[in-house]
Amino acid sequence: MKIPSALILLAVFGTVSFAQIPSTPGIPPAAEAQQAFAFAQAQSMMMTNQAQLQGLIASQAAMLTSVEARSMFLSQAASLQARVTANQGAMVSVQAAMQHSLALQKQLQVQSAILSMRSQGIENASVMRSSVQLALLDPLKLSRRTAMLYAVAAQTSGQSSSGQTATQPSSPDTTPLPVEPPPMMIRPTFGHVLEVEKPTLSSGAGTVQPGTKISIRSETHYAALYYTTNGWTPTTQSARYTGPITINSNTHLEVIAVGPSFVRSAVERADYQVPGSPAPVLESTVVVPEDGTLRAGTPVRVAFAGKEIDSETASVGDEITVVLDEQIKLGETVLAPKGAAVSASLTFADPAHGGAPGDLVFETRSVEIAGKRVPLFGGETLEGVKGVLGGKNAKIKPGMTAMAFVAADTLVK
Repeated sequence: MKIPSALILLAVFGTVSFAQIPSTPGIPPAAEAQQAFAFAQAQSMMMTNQAQLQGLIASQAAMLTSVEARSMFLSQAASLQARVTANQGAMVSVQAAMQHSLALQKQLQVQSAILSMRSQGIENASVMRSSVQLALLDPLKLSRRTAMLYAVAAQTSGQSSSGQTATQPSSPDTTPLPVEPPPMMIRPTFGHVLEVEKPTLSSGAGTVQPGTKISIRSETHYAALYYTTNGWTPTTQSARYTGPITINSNTHLEVIAVGPSFVRSAVERADYQVPGSPAPVLESTVVVPEDGTLRAGTPVRVAFAGKEIDSETASVGDEITVVLDEQIKLGETVLAPKGAAVSASLTFADPAHGGAPGDLVFETRSVEIAGKRVPLFGGETLEGVKGVLGGKNAKIKPGMTAMAFVAADTLVK
């Protein structure tokens, strides 16, 4: 099955509202799967076409709490698909019915994998394709992969620098996974066809008291919300909004709503000032383990130096000046000083035109540490301001920081 067919499923979600029964925490996977199947079976009695039933099954599968329960449920639910087909007048042999049931089971596994990835805020097409292939072979490995990707994507949103911490889902297996290279972390800002309502914030910009909670809403049905607090524009790789954001220090909040078919809203921005808020204290050292191996996934803060980058004049492939914003040390030995050059490039540059804002996207590539070339991945998107009288260009100013990540275990001692 190809990914575009999953987009058809999402379109069905956009027009048909399915009742769902939430899973009961703490029950065994077999009982959880049976509970979901009993509900889906009851609902299927009222359905006469495959699209409705397929949407119900995939939606219910996405709510299950374990890989084992989901696999059991999808195996059982495939029989419902076969029954609806038979009710529609499909006269097939027993052998053909079994083959059809297995095909439907695989199809549902793929759809469940896509929904699971999207629920974690991961929508990059290449990652989706490889995850679909993995889902057909080993659902357990898919679960581990999704947990790893979500943890790294959440770190990239910059929440740690503003006092916000993203919850990382637990992985059923502690075996280390390879870290994805670009473009996993990068997703340009969906173009300028903005048909999704801009999100609204429960409190406007201004001075707030410590502990103030900011709620975010979208008037667009089925829209997902993503936000950053690090000065960069959110994408679907940023932190996904799941509840009120607590403001304990000066915070620059940016939010987008993403609707069906990847259509996104304009960016909602707000600056919150907390009286007496101290400046955030950023770590200044990356410590290499005693064995001298810099592990894949290790976060490394980088900063822009040199001249300002303006989407009005910038072009893809332009040389940009990016440096380490913290030193790399092994014991007391400095392997790479703060300010060491980082290889990075612009991968998207679009000037403002009409009311649409300009866009800039960059990716990090590598850094030299103790004479060794260490591969990096990660990057950010920056969008200007949309305006009725004309959009503004995006401008990356010297001193802006971002997080990069080590892409492979590298011996640096």
